[in-house]
Amino acid sequence: MSSLLSKSFDALKITTSQQNRDSTKYRPFKLIRPKRQPHLQFYGYGVSWEWLIQFAEQNCPEELPDRDDIGYKCMAAIRAYELIADLTTINTLDRKLCFNPKGGLVPPEWIAVYDGDYDDILSEEELLAIKIDTIHVLAVCSDEEDSFEERPVQGQMDYMTKLIGHGPQWWMGCRDSHC
Repeated sequence: MSSLLSKSFDALKITTSQQNRDSTKYRPFKLIRPKRQPHLQFYGYGVSWEWLIQFAEQNCPEELPDRDDIGYKCMAAIRAYELIADLTTINTLDRKLCFNPKGGLVPPEWIAVYDGDYDDILSEEELLAIKIDTIHVLAVCSDEEDSFEERPVQGQMDYMTKLIGHGPQWWMGCRDSHC
């Protein structure tokens, strides 16, 4: 082997994935886990159905079906989500449907209705009067241990915030978001 090649091999420093993870570039962004709630909580970006459709129409119109197609809105929302996941490289990104209360606190009766535990608490009239506001959330992590530890790095969060146009927050989940 030539001495130049040998010296090059000697100078080559091999880093392990653990060493890479230890650098600040690969550490998850700083975040305080919220107090436990009756439902799983998700940290992410609340977006409307219309916003997702518009994002897809502006950024990947060639991947959308004809606007008159019965599944157009659902497909546009899925394509928007997939494009955002690809652009941000956040492999933990997920779609969740979350409670969206005015004032920030989820009323206990909303939880009871979603959990099916309202028979003893609410009359039929009260049940019919409840309007549960929800929002689609592009979630980057949850308050579960594994998910929380696997949250994205700060650069990914900064880019996602720029794409979405507003910052993330904690949301109490209802269920997975599907079309």
